[in-house]
Amino acid sequence: MQTVQKTKINETLKKGDEYMQKHMPKEALNEYLKTLFSEKRNPKSYLGVSRAYKELKEYDKAIKHLEKAKNIASFDYEIYYELGLNHLLNTDFEKATKNFRKTIKLNPDFLNAQVQLAISHELMDEPEMAYKIYEKIIEEKPDFIIAHNHKAGLLMSMGDFEEAARIFFDILRIDDEYFRAYLGLGICFDKMEKYSYAVRFYKKYIEKNPEGEAVKSIASRIIDICSVTKDRTNCNLRIAK
Repeated sequence: MQTVQKTKINETLKKGDEYMQKHMPKEALNEYLKTLFSEKRNPKSYLGVSRAYKELKEYDKAIKHLEKAKNIASFDYEIYYELGLNHLLNTDFEKATKNFRKTIKLNPDFLNAQVQLAISHELMDEPEMAYKIYEKIIEEKPDFIIAHNHKAGLLMSMGDFEEAARIFFDILRIDDEYFRAYLGLGICFDKMEKYSYAVRFYKKYIEKNPEGEAVKSIASRIIDICSVTKDRTNCNLRIAK
């Protein structure tokens, strides 16, 4: 009987996961809650419920269910990671930091948790600490583009566009299809008033990501630059509608 019940719970959890993959959190939440009615000490059910609430931007409810999951499975690093994310989204950066550190302690190789820890320090106005974390990640995993990208973004926020540009070039050496690096280079050269380079990389970004949300505003910026610099040859743009 218990095996049959367990099978049904797993099937319902799988259905909830499928709804989440389809970005249908309300439907997913309904499925995850069904499993809790059958078994109240299933940490996977609480994790599912919390992820659905997070998608619905109900972070307090997500945290409440994650705390219950933590009481059942106190050594599950995913629970602490999700707690960190929800506290971060709920603008409680100190609690976010605490949970990301616990995640890393339980799973030192979980790079996304290290990145989120660095982001938490950025939001706490501790850029030096964030920078050190990005440096450590890159030292251990040189091809981890996400860390490079966040490090470059941090440098841009500090006004160091030259060094940020260097990092974006490093990213393109790892993966020349990483379109965000072209946008970053465009912004860096724009801020440094090297407008011909800015236009070149803005256009490359549009080429690589023609349906991106930022394309129209970037195209407008290119036209503004060309108008000021009187460089009409670079203003031929093809924008996806």
